[in-house]
Amino acid sequence: MNILDIYVWRHYFGSEKAFRLAREIGQNLPHLQVEVRILDDISEHDLPEIIATPSYFINGRLLFLGNPRLEELAVKIASLDSDKIGEL
Repeated sequence: MNILDIYVWRHYFGSEKAFRLAREIGQNLPHLQVEVRILDDISEHDLPEIIATPSYFINGRLLFLGNPRLEELAVKIASLDSDKIGEL
């Protein structure tokens, strides 16, 4: 199963949209495990390299910086298969 991790700061102005996108993409792609990770609650040494928020990672690899449109996110994830994800 592929895992989409979305990293946000709790009070960042884009975090509400990221939560909404997480909910919607999870409904549209039920085979995808979606996790919203709140940076305020994570130890610094447990983080991937985050240079902007929100950051979208699939299986540990950067997919998007900032909030994409739902359609853009769905198309990008749907276009990936397990072989291509390693090539991101």
